[in-house]
Amino acid sequence: MNKIPLIEVKNLSRGYWDNPTPLFENLSFTVDMNEFFVLTGKSGTGKTTLVNFMIGKLAPPEKTIFFNNQDISTFTSEDIQVLRKWLGIVFQDYQLLEDLSVRDNVTYPLHLYELGESIIEGKLKQVLEKVNIKHLLDTPVKLLSAGEKQKVSLARALIHDPEFIIADEPTGNLDRENTQIVADILIAANKAGTTVFLITHDIHLLNYLKEKHAIKLHVIR
Repeated sequence: MNKIPLIEVKNLSRGYWDNPTPLFENLSFTVDMNEFFVLTGKSGTGKTTLVNFMIGKLAPPEKTIFFNNQDISTFTSEDIQVLRKWLGIVFQDYQLLEDLSVRDNVTYPLHLYELGESIIEGKLKQVLEKVNIKHLLDTPVKLLSAGEKQKVSLARALIHDPEFIIADEPTGNLDRENTQIVADILIAANKAGTTVFLITHDIHLLNYLKEKHAIKLHVIR
């Protein structure tokens, strides 16, 4: 019996009306459950656009992107909300609430789900064991360094125990030490059973991952 992939992309093409060169053309790949999947390629090859298709921020063409064998292009707004509860998303530009504290940013998804304070505090304690930011909890995000903001973004993505993490260029603004810290956090999440979909063009990150963990690599040409 054939196993249904978690994500399947079939012959996806994308370009802009004023540019004859497509971002990608006939892009196809699969991501299986519990896999650490890495998509790489030079800047400008549409990787962030692909993420926006996958999370329902942009509507993909019909029959090109499937989640658990379901065509994402047919999803209603309610379906998209259900999908996002399943996901942890680490954005390239963090997308944090700058004037709020680290604590408020990390726990924000749980407040959206209207969980009780005791549950929220328990999940916050768990995620702080994975991401070392306890000393920053009461600090406004706008005062943090790039590396600290990326850790906060990771903690926010992990706090609701997602089954699937999408990380879009999570080390683009980081030094080598912080790049390895982010990689180790994603590796640990994958070892704990979370599917990881990582987008990067960071050669150091790729080499580090290859040394430390089993990954499935797909290159956009």
